[in-house]
Amino acid sequence: MTTVLTPPGIMIKHTYEYDEIVIGHDLSALFYSYFNCKPLILNSTRKPFLFDFLDIDIELEKVFMEPVEYEMATRSEPKKVGCPTITAWDRVCFPLSLAGLMPIADKVQAIRVEDNTLRVTTDRSRLIKYKFNKLTIFNDENVAGIGVPTEHNKRFKVIDWIDVRSGATHQFDYFGTEDDLAKEVYFYPSPRLGGGEKDKRKDCVSVSYMNKEQLDNFDFSDTMVRFKILKMMKEQGIRGMRNGRDKRRPGKYYHYAVKIEPRKREVIQLDKNKYENTELINYDYRTPEEILEQSEISYNYLWKINKHLMQG
Repeated sequence: MTTVLTPPGIMIKHTYEYDEIVIGHDLSALFYSYFNCKPLILNSTRKPFLFDFLDIDIELEKVFMEPVEYEMATRSEPKKVGCPTITAWDRVCFPLSLAGLMPIADKVQAIRVEDNTLRVTTDRSRLIKYKFNKLTIFNDENVAGIGVPTEHNKRFKVIDWIDVRSGATHQFDYFGTEDDLAKEVYFYPSPRLGGGEKDKRKDCVSVSYMNKEQLDNFDFSDTMVRFKILKMMKEQGIRGMRNGRDKRRPGKYYHYAVKIEPRKREVIQLDKNKYENTELINYDYRTPEEILEQSEISYNYLWKINKHLMQG
């Protein structure tokens, strides 16, 4: 099938046709679209979490990226991580856009599947229609008309962004715990406080894992996350801002208590809803690492765009 091109301003009256269309917004969807040169309909504007990382040993040469490894200062041995997911996401997103394979970009509000037709509503309440022979879905957010899941998501990743008001200067990058509440705590240079290279002040973000019932339970609230992080910071000797010099001990200072304040909570589905495949629709649950490993390089127009971007 070929694409039906239409003049600007009257696309609402026409239907675009593709052999295969991809729906999704995570890195798996972008990798699939990239390696198969298929149009991608982004069904969410949410990008990968800042502190999600790919496997350290994953080979990224297929997308013109060098392997990377970072070390984070912890309470014991350094934590080693690979390439940030958001970095790979941005790296693939740009050439997809330049190649015209993200036709609606971030303007999608809702998608409805009706037989072999997509009815996509944009942020300006415009309706765009696409016909397809095959539909590959990675994420079902904002997608209707695909039936009832055979298996529902049961877990959530809960991200609590926290402002450090006192105690923002220290050497730590990461705290890990055995509990699902505040299981991981990342400290990062605070753009709220300046964020320059010489500015060592840090805010933090907590990652917890919960089920649906725990989301509404006070024992798993941002208040309890705050208490737990305060405890960890104090145990590691982190102190608040200076509060004057100790006159009895030259060179010693008094300090305020550590003070942190929850700023924003994000709740993200951790497990994808599962569906049965049909003749027209295929649901893909592979990780980015699996898609990258299983995909072959196609020296097509998209590959050439990416190569020229790397060469400047």
